[in-house]
Formats: sequence, structure tokens, C-alpha cells
Amino acid sequence: MVGRVDLLRGVLSILGVARAGSFRKAMRVGGIGFRKLNQDVQMMERTLGVLIFHRTTEGVVLTPEGKAIIEHASRIEEMLGEIQRLGRAMGPQGEGEVMLAATEGLGTLWVAPRLASFRQANPTVSISLHPSMALADMRRFEIDLALQVVPPEHPELMRIRLGTLHMVLSAAPKYLEEHGTPRTMEELAEHFFVFHSSPQSSDRHLIERTLGQPLKRNRFIILRNSSAHYMTIEHGEGIGFLPTYGFAIGAKARPLNLPIQYALDIWLCFHERSRSIRRVSTAIDWLVANFDPRLYPWFRREYVHPSKFESIMEEQGSRSLVDRFAFTR
Repeated sequence: MVGRVDLLRGVLSILGVARAGSFRKAMRVGGIGFRKLNQDVQMMERTLGVLIFHRTTEGVVLTPEGKAIIEHASRIEEMLGEIQRLGRAMGPQGEGEVMLAATEGLGTLWVAPRLASFRQANPTVSISLHPSMALADMRRFEIDLALQVVPPEHPELMRIRLGTLHMVLSAAPKYLEEHGTPRTMEELAEHFFVFHSSPQSSDRHLIERTLGQPLKRNRFIILRNSSAHYMTIEHGEGIGFLPTYGFAIGAKARPLNLPIQYALDIWLCFHERSRSIRRVSTAIDWLVANFDPRLYPWFRREYVHPSKFESIMEEQGSRSLVDRFAFTR
């Protein structure tokens, strides 16, 4: 007989596979190995006596019975989330842990260096930071706040637009010394590229659309990890898009003066009822302040060239807000 704990794990596993559309994507999103995931799905099918998925070369397709099961499984997940939220809310509201999911770049390079100052100002609250380019599944209520660059899909989630990421083509001095600086789009087509691809953004196709032709496979590298992408460009392996705040925190690269860039809004997402929990609202206020476009010009809606950052911050007297991280070459 299958225990309730195993059954519950199976429910969450089939939900993960159904939403991802394949075992491979579910493994990547959920951080679970294929053997365990497959065992969970097979256990659910044996226990319920029905086939939940048709397995194809391109992924999985829900059977009619599987669709009905997934509907009930989603309601179970929502109830689990409510229990988790209730448990956290029943403790002292001004104390405890706040779970924050963030894109890997912003989480690692912008939020993480500021956690010490948050702790000093709020000694009874701790932020547990989870940097990842996978979209946080907030339906389970395991995450209090999510910092992402795509709007939330679920209408029940509240959202705050914190600012804008401006992505500009950049290259390390080492690369430019070796390969030269492209001055035109025609010259750019002859260079090497470092692209970033994730569930939240991808920049290769923008370059190919702008150039009007596909790039040769030996002219680019694709990285799924933001930190690896950032460091590979700094190391001089090719030209790639970097967020302009990277130059404020000391990126060893130079923005190129070419007519190609793009922008991504930065969204803070949370459950409406979570806002009433004091430790969560404290974290929300702190994040809003740390992305304030009035203080940090690289997060403004309009594009500000990185060469102007230092003078703007000097003029407004806000240079001290980033002294520990910025302009250190």
C-alpha cells in the first residue's frame, strides 16, 4: 500500500511533468533526477490504475484520465500552499524567514551583496535567497517573493514594477584588442558572440534578426547560467549583452556604440495575503528601495549610458549607496 507521503510526492511529481511538458524539462526545473521522477510517475499510474501520460519523442501528452487527475492534483497543491502560508503567518509576523526567488544575475550580483545591510537593519528577519533563471512556481507558497524579468502568469499574484534592465552589447578590452571594435552592423556580423538563454530571456535571435541572417555555429557560445555568461564575456571570449548595472558594479567590459539593445522590466511578485505579514512587507519595502530608479540610474525606464552613471550619482549625492560595489575596476 502506498503511504500518504509517497502519494503526496507523486502528486507533485506528475504536476511538474505535466507543466514542463517533458521529463527532461521537469528534471531541470525541479532539480530531481530522471530515475526518481520516473518512479514517482509510475507509482502514481499503478496506484490509480490509469495511464497519466503518453510518452512521445518530443515529451509527454496527458491522457484524458491524466487531465482529470491533474485538475485534482492542482487543487491539492493549492491547499498545501495555503497550509504553508498559514503556518508562516501564525508565527510572530515581524520575525522569521522570507523566501526570495530571483533571477540569477540580479540575485547574485545586486541583491546578495546587500543582504548584510538588510540583516543589520532588520535583525529579526532573514532572507533566504534562491538565485535561478527558472521561473519560481509561486502556487505552492514555498516562495514569498519572486524577482523576475517576465510578468507573472497567474492573475492572483500581485506585482510591482521595480525598474528596467537595459541590455547592451559589450565586450572585454582583451577581446577588442584581439579582434577589433565593430563600428557598424556589417562589421559586427564578423565577430564572435556569447549568448545567454534561459526560461526568462534569450538574446541570440535578436542578433540574428537584426543582422538578417543566421550566425554560423562556430561563431557563438550559448550559456544557460548568468554568472558563466558574465564571466565568459569578461574573459574575452566574445561579444554579448550585459545589463548596464553591471558597469556600475565594476564589470571589466565596455559597452559598444551600436544601434542594438533591448530592455526587460524587473517585476517583484507576491501573494496578496502575504503583504499583510510584517516580515514580508519589510522585505518588499527593502527591495523597492534597492531598485529605486531615482537613486540608481541604470534601473530607469529610459536608457542612461553607463558613462554617465558616476556623474549622476555624484550630482544627487547617492554615490555612497554603492561605494562597496561600484566602480571598482
